[in-house]
Amino acid sequence: MCLEVINNFAGTDPNISNGFFQAYFTSIVQDIFFVLTDTDHKSGFKLQSLLLARMFQLVETNAIQTPLFNPAEMPDPNITNAQYLRQYCENLLKTAFPHVQG
Repeated sequence: MCLEVINNFAGTDPNISNGFFQAYFTSIVQDIFFVLTDTDHKSGFKLQSLLLARMFQLVETNAIQTPLFNPAEMPDPNITNAQYLRQYCENLLKTAFPHVQG
């Protein structure tokens, strides 16, 4: 269902989709990573992975035209959504798995 919501917003007017993605994108990514990395949660892995891949695709293809972050809080004001998403996911995984060195 969440994949359908993401696809529907991705296909709508940019003024509407940008507001939605700016408000909810990082929260959804965080929740997906939480579920995917929970050892007790096995059901829905394929669909959750598809949802995460779709969200990454939207960012990598510049389908989301608004910053997914607060530019005033970023040390580099020229950061792209793709760069931000990589850093954001890296930090999520480092926090979830502090014992893994990278």
